[in-house]
Amino acid sequence: MCPKIPLKVLVKESGKLFLFFLVGTLLITSLQDFDLNNLLFRTVSLTVLFVLIFTINTYLIYYFDQRRKRNTERIWKKTYSIGYCCTLVVFFLHHIIILFCQKAGIIEIPHNVDSLRGWRLLVFFIYATFVIYSFIFFIQNFVLEQYEKNRIRLELAELKATNSDAINQLLRQQIQPHFLFNALNVLKTLIKRDSRQAESYLLKLSDFLRVSISPNTSGVATLKEELKVCNDYMEMQKMRFGPALQYKVNIDPEDEIRNKKLPFFSLQPLLENAIKHNELTEDNPLYTEICAEGEYVIVKNNLQPKAHTEVSTGNGHNMLRKRYQILSGDGLVIRKDKDSYSVSLKILDL
Repeated sequence: MCPKIPLKVLVKESGKLFLFFLVGTLLITSLQDFDLNNLLFRTVSLTVLFVLIFTINTYLIYYFDQRRKRNTERIWKKTYSIGYCCTLVVFFLHHIIILFCQKAGIIEIPHNVDSLRGWRLLVFFIYATFVIYSFIFFIQNFVLEQYEKNRIRLELAELKATNSDAINQLLRQQIQPHFLFNALNVLKTLIKRDSRQAESYLLKLSDFLRVSISPNTSGVATLKEELKVCNDYMEMQKMRFGPALQYKVNIDPEDEIRNKKLPFFSLQPLLENAIKHNELTEDNPLYTEICAEGEYVIVKNNLQPKAHTEVSTGNGHNMLRKRYQILSGDGLVIRKDKDSYSVSLKILDL
């Protein structure tokens, strides 16, 4: 049952049900040559009857919802049983009122209805009560179940958005200290050695940091935007490592895939991991490449692991895998052999 009974929704949907039920009943009774007084009486009595049954069932749902336990099935059975008995009493009182109005000359009852006596009347009460109450009970609970499903769906969507934003914020926080420490050391060296190169490095650093701290509520970016971040980052790293680091993008500038979506800041951490965990020397350069195959963007490098790798900052595959799970449910495709390492990222279908 719902944590909070959506009374407005329940009244609205039950009102639609009642109008349908009332119109159908009045059409049937009008075919039996009821006069205007009878028709008016039927309208009022059916309205009161429905409101009473609706109120009883709503109260029972609310009552047991406030005292709900783990055995939900038992609560449903208890709600239905008590509601059915109450409805049976309401029908009985309704019938007494009709008989009283008949004797008072207010209405006339057709012969086929008036002939219900004894066991026939009892069977009619039980059957009519069962049909009408079951109909109202299951319609009301269908409304509640749909409301609950929509509420859960909305909460999951909000949680997904919040989680995605939190992961993006965490990613930024993890990138900044690690990257800035190395970047400022490189900048310090360049200022002493080559002021023009230091200025170029500073511009690249500025562009990179501007993108990394800019708000991104959607959690996604185009491949074109991701490649711009990677180019700025790798240009700075090439100033640091020189010929020991090689980088290329093997994607046609006019390729439509450049306008497709990827998780925000998804490619740069893979390049960072490649630099972090591999040896870079002029005799044995690290070759990194970004290319596209079908609906995948691939980041790959030759494999020449360091003897002692740096401690991971958590910006790598686990973080990216979680972000992919949130955005699309897809994972990463990782391939590794003795000479190469690659990570394939599927283009998001957004």
